[in-house]
Amino acid sequence: MVKRKKPPSSSELAPLRERVEAWREAKGASLGGSSPMPPEIWETAVELARRYGPCQIARGVGVDYKTLRLRLAKGVGKPDLVRPTFVQLPATLDQAVQVSAIAGATIELFRPDGSRMRIHLEAGRGMEAAGIVAAFLGDPG
Repeated sequence: MVKRKKPPSSSELAPLRERVEAWREAKGASLGGSSPMPPEIWETAVELARRYGPCQIARGVGVDYKTLRLRLAKGVGKPDLVRPTFVQLPATLDQAVQVSAIAGATIELFRPDGSRMRIHLEAGRGMEAAGIVAAFLGDPG
């Protein structure tokens, strides 16, 4: 069962709708053609879309649904979340032997383009993993 978000009240949408309408009137009054909507309006629309969903906000305020959905998707990532860019593998032979001696050790790699690779390390065969990982991730070194 899909959990639906509660609809926004008209009092919550009214200030943003008025800002959008005022921007459109000002845009129409100037003969300069099309200009992008100010970022402040989009930020407010995205914030409301997080709470109520992009479809309800796009309809209620009068902004483009697809653009709002894309802006919402870009803002979904948490800025305080640090994505790992480096994984340290053992540098010395005795550490590598200890790691590779674990029967059934598995390394799973995922690239941003959706490519995936799983390496199953057998006992005594862990030294090639660093080169394979570098090749998969496209690291020249």
